[in-house]
Amino acid sequence: MMSGTPAVGGGPESDHIDRGRLVEVADAELASLRNLACTRTVTRSHRDSLDGLVRRIDVITAVGGYVGGRDEETPVLRNGRQLRRTIRELKGNWSTGEFGALLAEEAAVVASGRVAPMVSAAEDVWVIRYRVSPEDSAWDLSIGGRHWRPGYETTITIDRASGHIGKITRSVEEIAPECPVWRFRWQVEYETRSINDRKVSVPVHARYENCQRSSARCDVNEIVFSDYREFRSESKVTFAGIESFR
Repeated sequence: MMSGTPAVGGGPESDHIDRGRLVEVADAELASLRNLACTRTVTRSHRDSLDGLVRRIDVITAVGGYVGGRDEETPVLRNGRQLRRTIRELKGNWSTGEFGALLAEEAAVVASGRVAPMVSAAEDVWVIRYRVSPEDSAWDLSIGGRHWRPGYETTITIDRASGHIGKITRSVEEIAPECPVWRFRWQVEYETRSINDRKVSVPVHARYENCQRSSARCDVNEIVFSDYREFRSESKVTFAGIESFR
């Protein structure tokens, strides 16, 4: 992993970004997320695609970070009440991976050489797009006890001046017709924050949405990442804060 964020294509005057530089940027961002913890607040709602009304279901809160190559979280608070379950054990619409795992997965896809990224330059950002076939997909969708691996399109924006990732958007392009959910869209937005006197690009907002095939219902998770802090590798994360292992 890289220890700092490289300039993409040499900065705003460059007209080129290649596969290797994209992987370097992702590796650098992942390296900076290690030993960071934050509070993750998920507002779960469902939206009627016919009348457009949004109805809130609950608010899920947990503390977590990117540990050992995956997103780890404490048991959750649901509407302020402590549960002895993680978000993976909840009923209803949930997602994990927005903190670091999604970025790591996309970096692995690009590095594999199985996709052909298309790069365009907007005013302030690079825009990278590519499609992943169902055969090459690592996106595991668990629905009703079954697992589905859809084909999807990813769009990544990178700030041309700073070299930091600004947004990752993943949308399903192809999924088996017998899957009860047909539309998925997953987006994570990043901003640069100052943590312990160092500048770090971190997730600040995410949105996960899917729509039922047999009805007008769409489930929406709005996720806010806040209260970032640093912890040592021998520490564990709790709701009360950060505890060092003794």
